[in-house]
Amino acid sequence: MTRQEINKLVINTLKETFDLSAEDLVPNAKLFQDLDLDSLDAIDLAVKLKNDTGITLDEGEMRSIIELSDLVDLLERKSNISSNDND
Repeated sequence: MTRQEINKLVINTLKETFDLSAEDLVPNAKLFQDLDLDSLDAIDLAVKLKNDTGITLDEGEMRSIIELSDLVDLLERKSNISSNDND
């Protein structure tokens, strides 16, 4: 997956799952402060993203995410690792 595809997927997932507006979903939006997500929302988000991408985000990784861009970075990194494993 490209970074652009990952970003689009994350934004669409957040919009649909948590009824957020596209205007709020900017790269530097803080998931817990700006978007008002809580720890249960983070679990829901991780499950939904795993279903959509096949990439597992563990609890420690989810705790390290502050901004929307952090989530995209993490998914991009893990996507590249898993695609390299398949080579």
